[in-house]
Amino acid sequence: MPFGTFELTGDAIPQYAPPYPTGDCDFTGSTILVVTYRTTAHSVAPFVPSMLELEDEPLITVRLLRHSMTSFGPYNEYTHGVDVRYRGEKYEYFLSLILDNESPVLAGREQYGFPKKFGTVEFNPSEPCGTRVMRGHVEHPPHQKILQMNYSPVRKQAVPDVGMTVETRCMNLRVLPSPIAGQPPSVRELMPLALKITAKEIWDGEGSVSFPEPSEVDPMHRIEIVRYESAHFLREANLWLGPTGDVYSV
Repeated sequence: MPFGTFELTGDAIPQYAPPYPTGDCDFTGSTILVVTYRTTAHSVAPFVPSMLELEDEPLITVRLLRHSMTSFGPYNEYTHGVDVRYRGEKYEYFLSLILDNESPVLAGREQYGFPKKFGTVEFNPSEPCGTRVMRGHVEHPPHQKILQMNYSPVRKQAVPDVGMTVETRCMNLRVLPSPIAGQPPSVRELMPLALKITAKEIWDGEGSVSFPEPSEVDPMHRIEIVRYESAHFLREANLWLGPTGDVYSV
């Protein structure tokens, strides 16, 4: 009786036709809207693992991203994260991500533990809207607008010709459930990552986040908005994302 012929590798499933490239991730020509706000520890704590430390009023960061090209092709993306501490180090812990390309959904979940889902992200700031207010929104499921971001530009920052770089340490909870009922997960670990964003154009402005049609499937509306901290619009941005080399079993 014959056997299969391909050798097992570290590639994604199916290994004979991996749906994404493994390793570091590159993004070029991205446009990014970022709004930050303070919340209460009480309202965000149910979304955060018990080993991660929160401030009394944790900082929440919400982003809409339009990627012209990436390691997975072009796509739009929404991210929602909260600042935490683990072993004395500060990280942005990701709570929710929705995007419109299956390849980075699979890569983000399987490799790095991002809580990514496939959905609709409408964000095209280059289209005139008849007002200074720029808008973008997220739908999940289709036609249910679970989140909307508004932004008004105020002033352009002075940025060097090579661009301005911001580096962020990120954290995800990577879990692979056991196929055996009643057994602990096959994988359960905290996954630190490094995110570097270099933008050639940055605008300060005023922004807001709202939840027009809240959903308990994506319950970010339960995280209270105490006050807004900042709003920025980035153009001609390049991003790099990769592991730090550390993994913490929990």
